[in-house]
Amino acid sequence: MLITSMTKAGRTKTRITIDEDLSMVLSDRVISIYDFHENKEIPEEILENLLAQLRQDAVRKCGDLLSRSDYSEKGLRDKLLQAGYPDIVADETIHRMKEAHYVDDRRMAESYIRYHAKDRSLLRIRMDLQKRGIREDLIRELIEEAEETMGEEIRGLEQEQIRAYMRRKHYDPEAADLAARQKMTAFLLRKGYTQEAVRRAFRG
Repeated sequence: MLITSMTKAGRTKTRITIDEDLSMVLSDRVISIYDFHENKEIPEEILENLLAQLRQDAVRKCGDLLSRSDYSEKGLRDKLLQAGYPDIVADETIHRMKEAHYVDDRRMAESYIRYHAKDRSLLRIRMDLQKRGIREDLIRELIEEAEETMGEEIRGLEQEQIRAYMRRKHYDPEAADLAARQKMTAFLLRKGYTQEAVRRAFRG
């Protein structure tokens, strides 16, 4: 096991690459304790000890992140990689989080849909879930379920949201000319509302 590169990853941290394929960020204190430098051989026992410590740290970091917000599997994994944990540690930690039911994409997406149905269009919700790394097939399934079980409620909520946007923009459907109507329509479509939903709101 050979250290092939070392680069600073912050004021007190350094990213080391081992055998050109295993990368991790370590504190400069750890670097100093083991006297790591480029082209130094790392005994397998020391590497395993480092990975074991990183696994424990990654679990604690996940616990801290999840205590403050919901994350998808991908979102949580991305956070670990951004913090400098190796791929293998990130994957193993996410697996542990899933087994313990601390992270569950279905539960997270269902909760997001229920919570945001009152203030966002279904298209916007779909885009939000995509950004959070939820699988497209799962998003499609849950959106279809929401439309089946609470379709009328969702359509009513969307109408309230559109009317709120119109009030905020000081838009009066009865007094607006064609240019103002087109501008308001374009704005609402960008927010993810359908043409039909916009037409219904304009009709009052």
